[in-house]
Amino acid sequence: MNNTILNAIPSVLMIIGLMFILGHYNLLMLYSSTLLIVSGLTVKVDSFSAIMKKHLHENSFKKAVSVNYATVSGSSIMGTLLGGMSIVYLTDFFNYILIIIASLSLILSIPVHETFNKNESSKSSTRNEIRSIGSFLLKITGFLILAFFINGLLISMDTYSAGLFNLVLRASPIYHTLFNMSFPIGQIAGTPMASTGYFKDDKPIVIAMLMFVFCPMVAIIAIGRSPLMDIIDAFIMGFVLPIINIPINTKLMQAIPQAIYGRVMAFIKIFASGSTPALGVLFSAVSIFFSIPTVLIWVSILTVPLAIYATIAIPKFFNIASRDVHEKESV
Repeated sequence: MNNTILNAIPSVLMIIGLMFILGHYNLLMLYSSTLLIVSGLTVKVDSFSAIMKKHLHENSFKKAVSVNYATVSGSSIMGTLLGGMSIVYLTDFFNYILIIIASLSLILSIPVHETFNKNESSKSSTRNEIRSIGSFLLKITGFLILAFFINGLLISMDTYSAGLFNLVLRASPIYHTLFNMSFPIGQIAGTPMASTGYFKDDKPIVIAMLMFVFCPMVAIIAIGRSPLMDIIDAFIMGFVLPIINIPINTKLMQAIPQAIYGRVMAFIKIFASGSTPALGVLFSAVSIFFSIPTVLIWVSILTVPLAIYATIAIPKFFNIASRDVHEKESV
């Protein structure tokens, strides 16, 4: 399949989603618009990963994943800054600005004929593909469970951050903006670390042990009453995250066969992202009965057994993925 076509479709979805709210601000239109925009953004990120897998040599995967990781984090920062400034100073034209940006994305994503040097695996039947997908996912079940709960616990920060700064810390909105920006800034700063020094060899037990960093970091946010400390705390969490994620994403890219890569990654993305609405609703409901700091304390406590489980699941995942890479090379 030509992945550049798949990469162009999300831009169309985003444009349609933005058109929904031109002059219409009822709740149904807003939800529909958000669904289309988020769906488009998700597909675009995943399709770009498939393009990298198809065209790059395996030795270049980690560098490519790192560059893509830093680029996505950088765009998050730019979007926060430019979006905030546009809302304040260009309120009447904000929706049109978004449509123009999405249109530029579509122009830059015009499909092209793909040429590459890798040999395509022979086409197999749909039944065989489904069997291959199921077999691979079954082998990494432990990792999928870990990804689900890690993503879900991080959602607590998104769910509570606005309330934390507004109701608990009673801080200026500028501090909440800086808090939101400090996480992707930390990700950009931490991205080179994944390929340098002690972390360049992708030791799975070291990657797993880094999970323990999140327990005290979330606890500091829960207990502390300094907005500046929370901003520094978010930066540190953002710094650590790419050191964990980049080796894992690289190993996935290496291990999954090209023929089923898109389908497997789509399932992993949907499964991990499923924790966003599930635990988001849970955290929102819990906050009715308990204060935000109390809930965050429990989140920090829950990261301990999750980190312990990571010391088992991540090394096992690396062993399975490495074995599949060797099997592909021997074929």
